[in-house]
Amino acid sequence: MFNMPTIAFITLGCKVNQYDTQVMREIARQSGYEVVLESEPADIYVVNTCTVTHTSDRKARHIIRKIIREYPDAKILVTGCYADSDRKKIEEIEGVTLVFGNREKECLVEYLRLLSGTTHDSSLTTHHSPLTSFSCGESGITTFDGQTRALVKIQDGCSTFCTYCIVPYVRGPMTSRPIDNIVREVEALAHKGYKEVVITGVHLGAYGKDINNNVTIADVLERIHPINGIERIRLSSIEPMDVPDDLIERVAQLSKFAPHFHLPLQSGNNEILQRMGRRYTVEEYAHLVEKLRATFPDVGITTDIMVGFPGETDAQFNDTYDFINEMAFSRLHVFRYSSRKGTPAARYPGRIPPEISIARSEAARELGHRLAEEFHAKMLGKVMEVLVEDSRESKNSLLSGFTGNYIRVLMDVPDTMINRMMQVRLIENEDDFVKAELSGVTKSGPRFAVNC
Repeated sequence: MFNMPTIAFITLGCKVNQYDTQVMREIARQSGYEVVLESEPADIYVVNTCTVTHTSDRKARHIIRKIIREYPDAKILVTGCYADSDRKKIEEIEGVTLVFGNREKECLVEYLRLLSGTTHDSSLTTHHSPLTSFSCGESGITTFDGQTRALVKIQDGCSTFCTYCIVPYVRGPMTSRPIDNIVREVEALAHKGYKEVVITGVHLGAYGKDINNNVTIADVLERIHPINGIERIRLSSIEPMDVPDDLIERVAQLSKFAPHFHLPLQSGNNEILQRMGRRYTVEEYAHLVEKLRATFPDVGITTDIMVGFPGETDAQFNDTYDFINEMAFSRLHVFRYSSRKGTPAARYPGRIPPEISIARSEAARELGHRLAEEFHAKMLGKVMEVLVEDSRESKNSLLSGFTGNYIRVLMDVPDTMINRMMQVRLIENEDDFVKAELSGVTKSGPRFAVNC
């Protein structure tokens, strides 16, 4: 009896990469491959890489070599941002079968056919992907393996070119999906039982600028809001310069919109922001936060901070530290500057010694942890809606989920509550979580269907 070839996917990096991997999973299934977990033996492994920092690159190479050691007979396909930024470095790894870029991911079916010998194309070499030989259409998703919340990518690429960022070079220019295409995808996810969709993209707030300046992300949110079965719509990261008053006013009218904004700050010093190529000032950022808090009660505002940017002085870092404290973010992601070849900042003078950037990173992380605890403490006693997710924390075997304002809560409820919206009361801080107890009646609905 013929055994279906097996394929496993390993994903590194952002939500956009996670979505892209799901697209490739569905392409593989439709092509007759059996998709297995990344921890299982497989005939083919696809590694979807990230290149935002040197650490991301090293992690990708480590994982690739580990797979080759453990499964020497498997075919190894490498894609993603690192594949676009330094293809040669990956091709030099003995055992890698094929390397292809971000814009070729939807050609996966053609590459699989070539590897299996069912399509003849003499342009396929050991590593190089013959993209010009194929016409690859736009794919979407109908489910999201292993996730209770489904990600929906509405645009890709970026044309902003912050001075430190490699993403525009490896993701390409802005491209937005047609709204009708997005709506059909969300409808399909709702049909499978998904209650929450997370709208994501590389430069999310710029959606529509390449299509029609009259089409915006607010139009997308308003179109998917009426879809039956979807009970919560969440935005992933959105740049502060892309949140005009019009967007705030329109989403405030949408009852399903989650009151959480991830607004990358990067620095709390205007001179550093200018050298980073960021298109706002700390004063404009503070005004935006003020408007959001005035519009959305208990809004969660999270951010990204970069420390150790070339030339950053102690005084400039202290400005950032003080501004973080003033903004009272509910969650903080802290990154040390990582030079990316080909970006303007890679040529800037004034490199910060590692011991200084590490100390600044630790100080910012400690501040972020304190601010998160303070935000959680303010929410204790409140009743909030939580989507129960399909995961238990090993520490205490409690199910977890997120509130609308992005607080991770732990609940002592049975598995029958998975993928249901529940009213819970927040009762106790515990590390990065808040314990909650059931309050009121849950919204009933079908369990979500995985891998179908």
